[in-house]
Amino acid sequence: MNINLSNWFYVIKNCSVDNTYKMGWGKSIVECCFEDESSELIHFDRISKKMFKYYWNQTIFFNLQQGSNPSKPPVFISYVKSKIKDYQLKYGYQPIEFERIENKIELDMTYLNSLLAENVSHRFLKISGKEYLLYDLDNKNKTIKVFNPSILKEYSDVLFEVINYRWVQILETYNSSPRISKKIKITDRGGVKRKPLGKFKKYLSLIEDKCFVCGEDLKDDISIDHMIPFSFMFSDDLWNLVYAHKSCNSSKSNKIVSESEIKKLELRNKQLLEILENNEIKDKNYSELKLSIENNLLRKFWISFKG
Repeated sequence: MNINLSNWFYVIKNCSVDNTYKMGWGKSIVECCFEDESSELIHFDRISKKMFKYYWNQTIFFNLQQGSNPSKPPVFISYVKSKIKDYQLKYGYQPIEFERIENKIELDMTYLNSLLAENVSHRFLKISGKEYLLYDLDNKNKTIKVFNPSILKEYSDVLFEVINYRWVQILETYNSSPRISKKIKITDRGGVKRKPLGKFKKYLSLIEDKCFVCGEDLKDDISIDHMIPFSFMFSDDLWNLVYAHKSCNSSKSNKIVSESEIKKLELRNKQLLEILENNEIKDKNYSELKLSIENNLLRKFWISFKG
C-alpha cells in the first residue's frame, strides 16, 4: 500500500489529546524509519525506548508536564520519573541526556509496550471515528507494519517539524515554562560556558593534517570544530571534534551536518581509537571515544537533533 503523507499530517495536527503520548508515538515511528527505511516491521521495543528517551530528556532537564492533570501524570511519564530518581540517587543529580547513559538504565519493555498497546497504538489512527491507514497494527505481537517507510525517511525533516510544533502546542496548554519549542529539541540550556579546545590538539594531530570539511591542507589556518554544533551538544567530546579551516568552521555555522559527514566521522573515530591504542594512550578521552563507538553515540545524537 502506498502511504498517504497527507494522512500523516492530518492525524498529527488533528488527533485528540489529553497527554503527549501520540506525539511521542508518531515521532518514534518516523525516527525508526529514518534509521532503517528498508524494514517495514517495527517492534514496540524500539518505539518504547525512543519515547522513553524523549520523556527522559524533557523531564530531567526541564520537568515539563506531559498531561492535563498535574496531580496524576500519564503512567509512562511516572515510570520515566521513577527511573530518573533511581539514576540520580545512584549517580548524582547532574542532568544528563539518555543517549549518554542508556546502558545504565534497565527498562521493563514488557510493561512499556503494554502501555502503548493499551493507550496509543490504535488510538493514534482514529479521528472522530474515522480510521486512517498509516500502518498495520498487531497489538498481540507488539508490532506495526509501516506502509512505505522510505517515504517517511524522505520527508522526515518535515514530519519532525510538524510533530514538534504540535507537541509544543499541547505542552503550552499544560506548562507556563518559556521557550518550550527549544526545550522540545533539548537545545535551550542558556548560560553554558564554552571551554578552550586546545587540549584536544594532541589527539587530533595524530590523525588529521587536512581540513575535515573541505579536505584541503590546513597550514596555519586551524580551528577545532564541533561536527554536531556546540549549541546542540553543549559539551566537548573528542568523538565530535575535528580540525577545520576557520573559514570552513564559520561557513558550516549552526547547522546539522549530512549523513555522509557523520559516516566520515564514524570512520575517523575508529581509526583514531586504533592509533591511541597503538600509542598506549588510554586516558579519559580515550575511554570516552571508545564508549562513543561501542554505543554509537555520534549517530544517536545526530538523529536526535535532526528530530
